[in-house]
Amino acid sequence: MIAINRRQWFFLGFAVLVLLVVGLLILVVAPSSRAGSSFDSSPWGTQQFYTYLEQQEFRVERWQRNYNNLKGKGHILIQISGRPIGWPPSLEEWLAQGNTLVRFYWHGEPTAAPFEERLSTPQGNVLIETRRRVPFQQGDRPLLKDDHGLIVYLKYTHSLHNHEQRVLGVYPWLVANVYGGETGLANFAVVAQLLQEVAEPGATIYFDEWLHGYRQRTPEEGVSETVPQTLFDYFSRTPWLAVGLQFALLLLFLLWQQSQHFGPPLLEKEPVASNSAAYIEALAGVLQRARQRQFVLEQLQDRFRYDLANQLGLATNPHHLPRDAELIQAWQIATGRSPDSLQDLLSMHQSIDDSQLLKWLEQAGRVLQALERAV
Repeated sequence: MIAINRRQWFFLGFAVLVLLVVGLLILVVAPSSRAGSSFDSSPWGTQQFYTYLEQQEFRVERWQRNYNNLKGKGHILIQISGRPIGWPPSLEEWLAQGNTLVRFYWHGEPTAAPFEERLSTPQGNVLIETRRRVPFQQGDRPLLKDDHGLIVYLKYTHSLHNHEQRVLGVYPWLVANVYGGETGLANFAVVAQLLQEVAEPGATIYFDEWLHGYRQRTPEEGVSETVPQTLFDYFSRTPWLAVGLQFALLLLFLLWQQSQHFGPPLLEKEPVASNSAAYIEALAGVLQRARQRQFVLEQLQDRFRYDLANQLGLATNPHHLPRDAELIQAWQIATGRSPDSLQDLLSMHQSIDDSQLLKWLEQAGRVLQALERAV
C-alpha cells in the first residue's frame, strides 16, 4: 500500500501552493477573455470608447448573436481581443456582401520600434505601446503608421463575388479605457475618424460581444446548445470534469513520488525468533558493557586456532590442538607467505580497544580465506 511520510506531504503541499500562486498571478495580470468588450469597465475594456462613439452620434450597437444573423450591407463589425481571433465562414459571407470588419488583435512582427511611442496626428497624440508592426504590402492603404511599419491600415481583398474591406489594428488596446477619458490622448478621436472614413452613410457599427461570451440566442439555438450531444459534452458542462482532472493529476503526482504502481498489498512478515541469535546478542551486550575485550579476544583466538588447524589437517583432536609454532610452520608451507602476520594474530595482547578488535577480526578472516584458496 502507498504510504506518504511527513516530508512527502510537505512537498505535495508546497507544489499545490506554487500552482495556486501562479494561477492567481495569471488571473490578475493577464487580460481575461472579456477584455476588449464594450461592457468591460476595466482598463482593458472599451466601454468608454463605445460611449464616446455614441456621443459623437455614431450608430453603434452591441452584437450578441451568432454571425449567421448578420444582415444588411455597408455596416461595420468591430472585434477587439488580446488573442488570435477565428474566422467563421458565416462572417466571410457577410463581409462578401459589402460590409467592413474592423479587427484589433495581436498580429504583425516585432520591430526595433520603441515599446511606448506617441504619434502626432491632426486629432492629437496617439499612444502606442507595442513593438509590433505590419510590413507594408501592395494594395494596403495606411491609416496610422510610423517609420517601422503599419499600425492601422485598410486592406482590400476579394471574396466570393464582391470585395470585402478590413481594418486591422496591430495594437488591440488602441481604444482601451486606460487610453481614453481624461488622459489627454487622442486615441479615441483618431479611431473614430478612421471609422468615419470607411463607413458608409447610415451604417451601423456593431461591437462584437459574441466574441467575449455575451450571448443572446434564439429559442432554437438555446435548445440545441442546452442538450448535450456527446458524453464528453455532458461532463464538460458539469464540475465533474474539472474534479476528475484534478484527481488524476494528484494521483499521478503520488505515483511519481512513490516510483511504484498500485498492486496487491504487501503483508509484513513476522520475524522468526532465533534463541541462539538472541542469546549471542545478549551475551555480546553484557561483555561490551563489562569492557571484557581481552576475554573476547582470547575466545576468538581459540576459535581461530581450531579453524586454522582444521584447514591444515592438524585438528585430529579438538581438545589437543598443535602448538602455535607447528601451526605457523604448516601455514607457511601451505601458503608460502611470511609467518609474521600469523604470529601477530596468535600472540596475546595486554590491552585492546574496539577498533583494534575489529582490525584483528578482519586480518583473521583474510588469513583463513588465503589458506582456503591455497589448500
